[in-house]
Amino acid sequence: MYRTWISILTQLDFCYIFEYVCEKEGKNFKIECNAELDMKGIDAKVGEIYFQIAKITHRKEARPGKRKMKIIQVPYAVFNVEEFQKKIQSSRTKNREKYRKLLQAFEKYFDVLENGFVVFKESYVKIIVENIENPEILQKEIDKILKELEGS
Repeated sequence: MYRTWISILTQLDFCYIFEYVCEKEGKNFKIECNAELDMKGIDAKVGEIYFQIAKITHRKEARPGKRKMKIIQVPYAVFNVEEFQKKIQSSRTKNREKYRKLLQAFEKYFDVLENGFVVFKESYVKIIVENIENPEILQKEIDKILKELEGS
Protein backbone atom coordinates (compact mmCIF):
# COMPACT_ATOMS: atom_id res chain seq x y z
CA MET A 1 0.00 0.00 0.00
CA TYR A 2 2.91 2.35 0.77
CA ARG A 3 4.33 1.89 -2.75
CA THR A 4 0.92 2.68 -4.25
CA TRP A 5 0.47 5.81 -2.15
CA ILE A 6 3.95 7.09 -2.99
CA SER A 7 3.41 6.51 -6.70
CA ILE A 8 0.10 8.41 -6.58
CA LEU A 9 1.80 11.34 -4.85
CA THR A 10 4.59 11.25 -7.43
CA GLN A 11 2.01 11.33 -10.26
CA LEU A 12 0.32 14.33 -8.66
CA ASP A 13 3.68 16.06 -8.22
CA PHE A 14 4.43 15.53 -11.94
CA CYS A 15 1.00 16.87 -12.98
CA TYR A 16 1.22 19.95 -10.76
CA ILE A 17 4.76 20.82 -11.82
CA PHE A 18 3.74 20.22 -15.46
CA GLU A 19 0.90 22.74 -15.13
CA TYR A 20 3.21 25.18 -13.32
CA VAL A 21 5.88 24.98 -16.04
CA CYS A 22 3.25 25.36 -18.80
CA GLU A 23 1.86 28.48 -17.17
CA LYS A 24 5.34 29.91 -16.58
CA GLU A 25 6.39 29.20 -20.19
CA GLY A 26 3.12 30.50 -21.66
CA LYS A 27 2.18 27.08 -23.05
CA ASN A 28 -1.46 26.09 -23.25
CA PHE A 29 -1.23 22.32 -22.74
CA LYS A 30 -3.92 20.60 -20.71
CA ILE A 31 -2.86 17.60 -18.66
CA GLU A 32 -5.44 14.96 -17.79
CA CYS A 33 -5.30 12.31 -15.13
CA ASN A 34 -8.31 10.38 -13.94
CA ALA A 35 -9.59 6.95 -12.93
CA GLU A 36 -10.51 5.99 -16.50
CA LEU A 37 -6.95 6.58 -17.70
CA ASP A 38 -5.55 4.88 -14.61
CA MET A 39 -7.49 1.70 -15.39
CA LYS A 40 -5.66 1.64 -18.75
CA GLY A 41 -2.27 1.99 -17.05
CA ILE A 42 -1.92 5.65 -17.98
CA ASP A 43 -0.91 8.17 -15.34
CA ALA A 44 -1.41 11.33 -17.39
CA LYS A 45 -2.36 12.44 -20.87
CA VAL A 46 -1.59 15.59 -22.85
CA GLY A 47 -3.39 15.65 -26.17
CA GLU A 48 -2.63 12.27 -27.74
CA ILE A 49 0.51 11.68 -25.67
CA TYR A 50 0.16 9.23 -22.81
CA PHE A 51 2.51 9.22 -19.83
CA GLN A 52 3.39 6.70 -17.20
CA ILE A 53 5.40 8.01 -14.26
CA ALA A 54 7.69 5.10 -13.51
CA LYS A 55 10.22 4.57 -10.75
CA ILE A 56 13.51 3.27 -12.08
CA THR A 57 13.57 -0.35 -10.98
CA HIS A 58 15.07 -3.68 -11.86
CA ARG A 59 12.18 -5.76 -10.46
CA LYS A 60 10.70 -7.97 -13.19
CA GLU A 61 7.10 -7.35 -12.13
CA ALA A 62 7.60 -3.58 -12.40
CA ARG A 63 9.01 -3.59 -15.93
CA PRO A 64 6.68 -2.41 -18.67
CA GLY A 65 5.05 -5.06 -20.79
CA LYS A 66 3.93 -4.86 -24.39
CA ARG A 67 1.12 -2.38 -25.02
CA LYS A 68 -0.94 -1.40 -28.02
CA MET A 69 -0.71 2.33 -27.39
CA LYS A 70 2.49 4.35 -27.20
CA ILE A 71 3.13 5.46 -23.66
CA ILE A 72 6.06 7.67 -22.77
CA GLN A 73 7.55 6.56 -19.48
CA VAL A 74 8.76 9.43 -17.33
CA PRO A 75 11.43 7.90 -15.10
CA TYR A 76 11.98 9.02 -11.56
CA ALA A 77 14.64 7.86 -9.18
CA VAL A 78 14.58 7.33 -5.46
CA PHE A 79 18.23 7.12 -4.47
CA ASN A 80 19.66 7.03 -0.98
CA VAL A 81 21.80 10.16 -1.30
CA GLU A 82 23.65 9.56 1.97
CA GLU A 83 24.55 6.01 0.92
CA PHE A 84 25.88 7.25 -2.44
CA GLN A 85 27.92 9.96 -0.72
CA LYS A 86 29.45 7.34 1.61
CA LYS A 87 30.30 5.10 -1.36
CA ILE A 88 31.98 8.02 -3.13
CA GLN A 89 34.12 8.66 -0.03
CA SER A 90 34.91 5.01 0.67
CA SER A 91 38.26 3.64 -0.43
CA ARG A 92 36.56 0.23 -0.74
CA THR A 93 34.30 1.44 -3.56
CA LYS A 94 35.74 0.39 -6.91
CA ASN A 95 33.70 2.61 -9.20
CA ARG A 96 33.30 5.91 -7.37
CA GLU A 97 32.84 7.78 -10.65
CA LYS A 98 29.62 5.87 -11.37
CA TYR A 99 28.18 6.93 -8.00
CA ARG A 100 29.26 10.52 -8.66
CA LYS A 101 27.45 10.45 -12.02
CA LEU A 102 24.32 8.91 -10.49
CA LEU A 103 24.25 11.46 -7.69
CA GLN A 104 24.88 14.32 -10.11
CA ALA A 105 22.01 13.19 -12.37
CA PHE A 106 19.70 12.70 -9.40
CA GLU A 107 20.44 16.21 -8.10
CA LYS A 108 19.97 17.64 -11.61
CA TYR A 109 16.42 16.30 -11.96
CA PHE A 110 15.02 15.89 -8.44
CA ASP A 111 14.76 17.54 -5.05
CA VAL A 112 14.46 15.68 -1.78
CA LEU A 113 12.07 17.25 0.72
CA GLU A 114 12.80 17.31 4.45
CA ASN A 115 10.54 14.30 4.94
CA GLY A 116 12.56 12.32 2.37
CA PHE A 117 9.98 12.52 -0.43
CA VAL A 118 11.50 12.93 -3.91
CA VAL A 119 9.92 15.55 -6.20
CA PHE A 120 10.54 16.55 -9.81
CA LYS A 121 12.60 19.65 -10.45
CA GLU A 122 11.12 22.26 -12.72
CA SER A 123 14.05 21.83 -15.15
CA TYR A 124 13.15 18.15 -15.71
CA VAL A 125 9.52 18.85 -16.55
CA LYS A 126 10.54 21.84 -18.68
CA ILE A 127 12.32 19.41 -21.02
CA ILE A 128 9.02 17.56 -21.43
CA VAL A 129 6.98 20.72 -21.98
CA GLU A 130 9.47 22.06 -24.55
CA ASN A 131 9.35 18.85 -26.59
CA ILE A 132 5.76 17.72 -26.16
CA GLU A 133 4.72 18.73 -29.66
CA ASN A 134 7.24 16.28 -31.15
CA PRO A 135 6.83 12.86 -29.47
CA GLU A 136 9.92 11.37 -31.18
CA ILE A 137 12.22 14.10 -29.87
CA LEU A 138 10.46 13.94 -26.49
CA GLN A 139 11.16 10.20 -26.29
CA LYS A 140 14.84 10.79 -27.15
CA GLU A 141 15.12 13.42 -24.41
CA ILE A 142 13.47 11.10 -21.88
CA ASP A 143 15.83 8.29 -22.95
CA LYS A 144 18.83 10.60 -22.31
CA ILE A 145 17.51 11.39 -18.85
CA LEU A 146 17.00 7.69 -18.12
CA LYS A 147 20.55 6.87 -19.17
CA GLU A 148 21.89 9.59 -16.88
CA LEU A 149 19.82 8.21 -13.99
CA GLU A 150 21.14 4.71 -14.68
CA GLY A 151 24.73 5.95 -14.65
CA SER A 152 25.37 5.50 -18.36
